[in-house]
Amino acid sequence: METTWQDVLAFDQLAWVLSACIVLSYVVASIWNEENCSLVHPLILAHQARFSPTRKQGETPTITSSGATTHLLPTTPDRSVKSLLHLLLKAEGRLQQIDINSIVVSSAPHPLNVSCFIIDDFICPLSFLYQTQNIAFNTLVANVRNNLWSLLASTKTEDGNENHPRLLILCADPYLRLVLSLAAATLPIMTILATPKRSGTLPVEIQLALEPHIVHLCLVVSELPADMTKEVLGSKLATRCQIMPSHRLSAWFQSGNTETVAPDDLSELSKARLRIVSYSSRPDGQQTNKARVFEFTPENLLAGVTGSLGLFPLAGKLNAKDTIALELGGDEIWGSASSMAVAGLYSGASVYFFNGFKLLSECKPTVLLLKSMTAQILAEEVVQLSKLSLLKKLAIGRRLSKVFNGALGSPLPETTEWVGPHLRAMLTDDPITQSTATLIRAGFGVSLQRVYVHPVGAGPLLASQQYDFQLTRPHRPTTSTTVHCGPPGANVECKIVAVPEPALINHDAWKGKLLVRGPSVGSELTPDGDAAEAEDFHAVADVAQVLPNGTFQVFSRSLSGDD
Repeated sequence: METTWQDVLAFDQLAWVLSACIVLSYVVASIWNEENCSLVHPLILAHQARFSPTRKQGETPTITSSGATTHLLPTTPDRSVKSLLHLLLKAEGRLQQIDINSIVVSSAPHPLNVSCFIIDDFICPLSFLYQTQNIAFNTLVANVRNNLWSLLASTKTEDGNENHPRLLILCADPYLRLVLSLAAATLPIMTILATPKRSGTLPVEIQLALEPHIVHLCLVVSELPADMTKEVLGSKLATRCQIMPSHRLSAWFQSGNTETVAPDDLSELSKARLRIVSYSSRPDGQQTNKARVFEFTPENLLAGVTGSLGLFPLAGKLNAKDTIALELGGDEIWGSASSMAVAGLYSGASVYFFNGFKLLSECKPTVLLLKSMTAQILAEEVVQLSKLSLLKKLAIGRRLSKVFNGALGSPLPETTEWVGPHLRAMLTDDPITQSTATLIRAGFGVSLQRVYVHPVGAGPLLASQQYDFQLTRPHRPTTSTTVHCGPPGANVECKIVAVPEPALINHDAWKGKLLVRGPSVGSELTPDGDAAEAEDFHAVADVAQVLPNGTFQVFSRSLSGDD
């Protein structure tokens, strides 16, 4: 059969038409793809770093963050919020607690004919769980602070103890710990908070750290058994101090408002102090067996919540439609889960404390703060999915290619079954490897932001942000697929000191000790219980590096290849 020139011409025309269609399909897809978001800011601090070569001879080289001054760092999320109490009274979100070994329903009848649930080895009355789950957080705080103030007012102590704690909180339950500590931090007293182990014991190191602070106590709220609480206080103080077991607090968490008796004058509330005993401070990525005590003012806590809100750009800020799930670990730092929880509650969001991710599909979070172990498990699950079939491997490969090219793809159908279909952001306060972060970004189609926290900070100190953290889908089609996003508004100023001189001369990696200051940074107390000398900056990490783009990275000794 002969091929005429008309056939050849027709074939060439068809080939050109098909080629043009293929090219146009990619162009149109790139224009209309709302999920395409470009990489911005490999690692972000509040402000980029700057090195000043002008210094005295023999002076330690210092690299500081530029553009940050004490007067410019944000201390409140809104000008109308004048104090921590004012912010808490605006927090209309719901705080709930779920666990892989318990079922907590917000407002349903009791599913089982039982009187209590055991959550993390603690016996919790079932009625208490149901009564507290559907109450606005501002109502809880108002009720608890009124009850606390009534008890404190009825307890007489010796004079001259304004500079010593009057209230001791010994709670391992995160729900109770957060509500009680915030309520106490809005009263003109000094409070000290210590977290027992889940087994119902208090480490010896924490008991030793508490001794200088409990001399003038008049009230103790404790989850520990009565004999253990008396052992912590000592026989003399136990007879003089009023002890309130946590199981007797259910009336404090009722939905009905109590009579307002607590003071609300700002000048009087400025006297409040919250001291937190940190057993494992993780300053260099490893746990230490030394308890340390950090003190915060209401202004520190308010600035910490502001810093957590600053992690979310205006294009995707927290709102009442959000559901925030916070995974709890053994070493809790206030600037991590607690400040993020209050930030969500202030925004009107529903906040869940959980221990394990098997129930995440039921609460359907939009923002997820998880531990490194859980992140690693999720990444391994994505790897296992790739082994199921060739098509699944190709689907994950395409998403990995997008991540490597600076974009996020759509989530895998299986991952939406694990965490629900509405997830838009993940955070972690633990070191994670680059491979774990990449697999999660590819499998879940969301950004994964690492937040560096330290017990001295009431909010985030550093934040890595490899993607535009949250994108809102445009209401109408647009040709712009990149939403420009600046650094998160973390309200701290950082500097690196003790950088080796050869590294500066040779333009090698600038590594040194990381120091921070800012409105969300508290103060560390001496072992004797006295306030340490006021420091301009506080050391938080032994090894930190300035990256080529002028931002900082903290190195952990427990993991290599930090994200």
